[in-house]
Amino acid sequence: MTIRDELDAISAGFGEAFATGDAERLAAFYADDARLLFNGQPVIRGRVAIDAALRDMVAGGPASLRFVTDEVIADGSLIVDVGRIISPAGQSKYVVVYQRQADGTLRIVVDAVSSDGPQPTPG
Repeated sequence: MTIRDELDAISAGFGEAFATGDAERLAAFYADDARLLFNGQPVIRGRVAIDAALRDMVAGGPASLRFVTDEVIADGSLIVDVGRIISPAGQSKYVVVYQRQADGTLRIVVDAVSSDGPQPTPG
């Protein structure tokens, strides 16, 4: 299996977990010390905090999201996935850094999502 195949399988699983509102399955994609960076929000650190944030996200009901990898950068145990999230509400972009774990699986260590919408202006 190629790295791209692994990422495609992870993205499909992530999308399925969102579609079913399965926050526990979503959190399982993250490493224990992962960081989640959402546009306009403080950094969410650690799997426990990420799990709580994901539970809040899916509490509003299932979401139809499709993750599209545009570029893969791999160097040793780190893999960077640069892509787009497509939903009925529009499109946003992401950069996800995976790290190969001791058991051979890939886990997210940094997940950054932002939109192309207008940036807030200084107050």
